[in-house]
Amino acid sequence: TIHINNDYNFVHNSLKEIEKAKDLAKINYYLILKNINISESKSVLTFFEENNKNSELFSLIDNAFLQKIEYPTPDTIRLLYYIKIYGENSLISKMMNEKDFYTEELSPYKGINYKTNYTGIIIDARGVLISFDGYEVKVKPSIFITVLDNEGRLVFNQYNIYAKVLKDMGMVRYSYNIKEDITDRVGDKPIKIVAFGIGDRKGSVIVISENDAKILLSSKET
Repeated sequence: TIHINNDYNFVHNSLKEIEKAKDLAKINYYLILKNINISESKSVLTFFEENNKNSELFSLIDNAFLQKIEYPTPDTIRLLYYIKIYGENSLISKMMNEKDFYTEELSPYKGINYKTNYTGIIIDARGVLISFDGYEVKVKPSIFITVLDNEGRLVFNQYNIYAKVLKDMGMVRYSYNIKEDITDRVGDKPIKIVAFGIGDRKGSVIVISENDAKILLSSKET
């Protein structure tokens, strides 16, 4: 949002200020991407810097789509830009190639075989959760998550998700509305799990109970 002098030269000034705002929006994106985790404690910005992909990130931000220009007050202009997180020419398509991710078979718990055939997973991780080392932590949204059981064993992570799904939809969706209709994401028969705790102090490793993990990994179909 930018402020300009509302005088006889308003139109000329507004065009000039819009150009300025475009540059400021780019700076905003860098600050935002510094605060979005890919997984655990690595931010999106750190990932691009460490993998020498800065030019691809610059290109994505330079081509941010101007969705709306508003004039909330006589001397204020508000610009709304967005960049795509998923899909073609998106943030995640710049982050990964098909060869970067592969799908591993999930490891079932031996001797357990529930025929559940759930269509998706909903994990209720609201509020404060306790980390493995005893700290109170809130979940921080990240692009990829790791799910462990309460004994610290891996349940699943991004390497168990098809690369095409990661690119088109992402691994996880966060919602702040418990009543939101998310059947397009999890189907009509999702399993609903209450988080057991959090695995790290960064809030991107979710812990579920061993029993819930057994249900998820009990059959190949599920």
